[in-house]
Amino acid sequence: MNNNYDLIIIGGGPGGYTLALDAKKKGLNTLLIEKSSLGGTCLNFGCIPTKAYYASSELILKLKESEKLGISSSFAFDFSKIKERKDSVVSALKDGIKFSLDKAGVTIINGLGKLNKNREVVVNDEAYTAKNIVIATGSKEAIIPIKGYENCVTSTDILNLETLPTSLTIIGGGVIGVEVASIFNEFGVKVTIIEMQKTILPNLDLEIVRRLSSYLKQRGISIITNAKVCEIEKDKVHYLLGEKEEIVDTQMTLMAIGRSPNIDDLGLDDALINYTKRGIEVDQFFETNQKGIYAIGDCNGKVMLAHFAEASGKLVLAHILGEKCSTDTNIVPSCVFTFPEVAVVGKTEEELKISGVDYKTNKVLYRSNGKALASGETDGFIKVLSVNDELVGVHILGFSASTIIHEAAIMMNKRIKLSEAKDYIFSHPTLSEIFRDSLNA
Repeated sequence: MNNNYDLIIIGGGPGGYTLALDAKKKGLNTLLIEKSSLGGTCLNFGCIPTKAYYASSELILKLKESEKLGISSSFAFDFSKIKERKDSVVSALKDGIKFSLDKAGVTIINGLGKLNKNREVVVNDEAYTAKNIVIATGSKEAIIPIKGYENCVTSTDILNLETLPTSLTIIGGGVIGVEVASIFNEFGVKVTIIEMQKTILPNLDLEIVRRLSSYLKQRGISIITNAKVCEIEKDKVHYLLGEKEEIVDTQMTLMAIGRSPNIDDLGLDDALINYTKRGIEVDQFFETNQKGIYAIGDCNGKVMLAHFAEASGKLVLAHILGEKCSTDTNIVPSCVFTFPEVAVVGKTEEELKISGVDYKTNKVLYRSNGKALASGETDGFIKVLSVNDELVGVHILGFSASTIIHEAAIMMNKRIKLSEAKDYIFSHPTLSEIFRDSLNA
């Protein structure tokens, strides 16, 4: 086997395998090293399995509310079949990735890739070299060593349950926590979220978070904020509200406080690569302090989203080849799959207030839209933030928010002015008209 390549990629997640495919299209002899399963966290333990569960829980919710549409329906669900479907979705996508890589001619080695002081990547006791190396090792569940933390399940565990608990306490009100809460609540599990910050989803626009919190509580999810968990038993969670200790009885506890870069056992010290506990340090091209060695995706700690990892890989490949890349990694939409959905891109209103910039706010409610009314999806609103007639932030709470947000992302990437876009023709009746109306508000 030839041990010298044009490009070696350590990690077969979204950033790694898409970069491998793109590199092969450009004629680079590419080696992809993956220690476990192709697809990374996103496919195996995150985005895809949760969305498979989300689809089932969304249907359950619609059936519960079917009488509003004039339909009487009684139903029962089988969690074992829901899990079976989730597993089949994941398996099909993994098979598809493997097929694409094989067809493209990417060399794949299963094992732990580790850098050494000779600028080699060692895997399964074999050393490989390349002019360019990309680290794309992703992230792992973050754990706080609270007393009794070993009694918690992780976000990986929760997606592999064979049976549902009757009650679930979630430590952490970030994206993972609120998505799991929304899904399992519709599965009939009694859910409690305990969050240390003042609100759940503390990095999102405050108005969006407040309205979402209200909706989640209306659906039966208990949300406790400003609370510090101090002990976890098998059937109880102890937390402090101020100086007072409270207890939640629970059958299962999920620790969902976020994720941390997966950079252990990579040989970073031997390779003299700079890093901190937040991740591998990179420049604007995602190149480390060692020329020709890059780090993309969660392992650099910048933006822990699969689509950001993919975009980073495109920028890295362009940099390697000396080509231009128009991808703006400062404009990154993100979504939270709750009921209703949340989708955002750009600055929050709180960030704009702190910056002191003169901005304008437009807001339109879902209930003002004909398609939303006809579909029975009237919860939520779109908020548009602009400076000098250009979008700087869009925040959506409502049905199909994850689809609508990309209209805003395109406008921001192309720097299309509000005064120009408001005259575009939108099909009627569609939810996208809410976004159009927000440009005119």
